[in-house]
Amino acid sequence: MTDTPELEHGAGQDVSPTGETHSFPSDAELSRSLMATSATGVLSTLTTEGYPYGSLVSHIVDNAGNPVILISDLAEHTKNGRSDSRASLLVDASHTTDGDPLVGARLTLIGRLSLLEGEEGLEDSYLTKHPYSADYANFKDFNFWKLNVERCRFVGGFGHMSWMTANDYCNAEEDPFTQNASGAIEHMNDDHADANLIFVQERGGIPEAKEAEMVGVDRYGMTFRVPSASGDKLSRVAFPEVAEEAAQLEPFVIGLLRSLRNDI
Repeated sequence: MTDTPELEHGAGQDVSPTGETHSFPSDAELSRSLMATSATGVLSTLTTEGYPYGSLVSHIVDNAGNPVILISDLAEHTKNGRSDSRASLLVDASHTTDGDPLVGARLTLIGRLSLLEGEEGLEDSYLTKHPYSADYANFKDFNFWKLNVERCRFVGGFGHMSWMTANDYCNAEEDPFTQNASGAIEHMNDDHADANLIFVQERGGIPEAKEAEMVGVDRYGMTFRVPSASGDKLSRVAFPEVAEEAAQLEPFVIGLLRSLRNDI
């Protein structure tokens, strides 16, 4: 984990979290996880007149988190990119939130476009994630391009935002629970509401809590939303160690719960 210059907590809520708040992921880590789960974004290029031009593209990322896209030479964004390589890609997680889409996380990657050359495996990875693109991937006017990230802007919700360098972003890692977190959250809320409450009361800094909803889980711990008379609160509970792989999610949660029940 690394400290971020502005608000460090995740989950996109405009409240001060309680509990073991030191365990929140950095914004760079949240950014890498967001890129791993997103499939499309808005690519903005500059026209010859200097106007920003936005277009929807599908993407994957390379090992450093740089987006890779497949675009046609006939497209306006490709013409713009050949004329001026400066570009940005906006991705967001608004589809994962209910109500106000601005509560969801989003990320803008700023950098320069270049043709993808000599990087084996990325084209196959792209076609695996976007199989529909196989219909036109071999057309002569289609090529793979990469956005070489130079700077990033992450917004985790109201009041939670930060700039980060390309070095911070590229050196961060996707969370190992990214792909199975949503299923685990749904399972905990549907079948183990009592466990959520124990976590919040014993480790999350809200002993008076009457109910708790899990809203996030990552390699460092779990985040809960707790209703109160003054509005919803966020509660953070850390795992006893940092997870390295997805298979550790269930045993981490069960192990922590058992230790707390023994203490009660």
